Amino acid sequence: MSILQFHTDRGAPRPIHTEIHVERLTLRAAADWQQDIAAECRRRRRLSADLFDWLERRGLFDRCTVLAAMEAETPLLFRRIGAPTVQVLGMGWSRSMIGQPEAADPHADYAHRIGLEYAEAIGAGEALFNRIAVSGVGRPFVYTQALFGWADRGRRAVLSAIDVQTLH
Repeated sequence: MSILQFHTDRGAPRPIHTEIHVERLTLRAAADWQQDIAAECRRRRRLSADLFDWLERRGLFDRCTVLAAMEAETPLLFRRIGAPTVQVLGMGWSRSMIGQPEAADPHADYAHRIGLEYAEAIGAGEALFNRIAVSGVGRPFVYTQALFGWADRGRRAVLSAIDVQTLH
């Protein structure tokens, strides 16, 4: 939880209260399609064009956000932003973030907190499943996120299968 400030047209700061609540759940609580993606990621053991083809054939690729770093010591960059993320953060945000690291995200507190989940998923070697509630970043929203990460010779990637539960 944090307080962010931005300047109004008159230059006076106005606080925005940002809250991010992450609840770790078991994968059994995920939607069937999220469980299917996690099982396929586990089976393939690496992010590849074949996995993207599999997601596309099943009509699931549009629900996924993908971040990847192709070299050691470089940040994860947004490679693909799925429709659920566009729905809650907007098309302008999505267009501005393709090819950018999460550190470039104007929603810094949110990006940092979710980045911790990405890092954990990369190190876990197994799918993680979270329910996340966010306020102070546009309209409040709640979503579930099945994450699967990979690390291989310094290259890292994470796939996030997102299901928006509520838009207030």
